[in-house]
Amino acid sequence: MSSVWREVGGVWQPLTIPEGLLSQAAAVEVVGLRFLRFGTGNDRGAALLLPPGVAARVNGRPVLAGLRVLEHKDEVIFGRSRLFYSAESTPIVVVFCREEGVRSPTCPLCRGPVRDGDQAVQCPGCGRWFHQTDAAEGKPAKPCWTYAPTCRFCNHPTALGGEAGWRPEMEEGHGR
Repeated sequence: MSSVWREVGGVWQPLTIPEGLLSQAAAVEVVGLRFLRFGTGNDRGAALLLPPGVAARVNGRPVLAGLRVLEHKDEVIFGRSRLFYSAESTPIVVVFCREEGVRSPTCPLCRGPVRDGDQAVQCPGCGRWFHQTDAAEGKPAKPCWTYAPTCRFCNHPTALGGEAGWRPEMEEGHGR
């Protein structure tokens, strides 16, 4: 799930941008900034919305017309506050269900098809599907997602523990 990171007392803390309609996820600490999530799957994203008369900068450039589609690791300056947007989502194991009219994906690790009913993970970074099944009923486990520490295509962390793989202090020249 997308988040906005804000430094509080020298520690970066994420504020989750919930799914659905306009939310004021960051308004608790930064009055006037609103973040909107849109789309699903690989077409998901977030936008920064500013009310009339409110100014902010994204990566040093002014937000024109009060709207800016955000990209992963964008820096948002608002008054004396500095925020970072992260598009990173936590990977989760789900029961795969193929969309009608779309062919079944092939797991990039084992090269087997990901079929309806399979336990699988969609990489939050690149959108590829990987098997992630435990051994059961005489079938071997397929821990394709957690086989390596990162996705082999986009380097998104494969940990299933919910810990953020990217944090603002990882950027050169930022943080404590």
